[in-house]
Amino acid sequence: MSDTPTRPRPVDIAYWLWLAGAALLVLFGLLAVTTSGSALRETLADRGADPDSVDALVLLLRGSGVVSLLVGVGVGLMSGPTRAGDPRFRRAVVALSVVYTLIQCALLLTGLGQAPMLMASIVLLAASVLVYLRSATGWFARG
Repeated sequence: MSDTPTRPRPVDIAYWLWLAGAALLVLFGLLAVTTSGSALRETLADRGADPDSVDALVLLLRGSGVVSLLVGVGVGLMSGPTRAGDPRFRRAVVALSVVYTLIQCALLLTGLGQAPMLMASIVLLAASVLVYLRSATGWFARG
């Protein structure tokens, strides 16, 4: 028998959810950043956006893509040490997931957010709940 405790199942599931959510955020962020500006302008104009504010909306969409890209990379990098049992990284990745989800909810309510990015952030939020389950807290309290 070994002295190393087995990792709780919720921690493993949370790890894979964080990786999936991070991959989605990186994908959506790259799509928002690399989409042609003229295609975005045409789409926004076809949907009835004010012609004077189209350039600002394109900039906002690109900025949102950059933020999503950075959050995805951050979550992806912090999920590994969290899976290993580091409570500091658990707090950091949960805080980042919650704040990003709140920002996406606020953007969606104001009409500036995108539904796919909100869905990816809900995956991050589900992982955040899993690592704070009672069965997972012992994993982070050891050592």
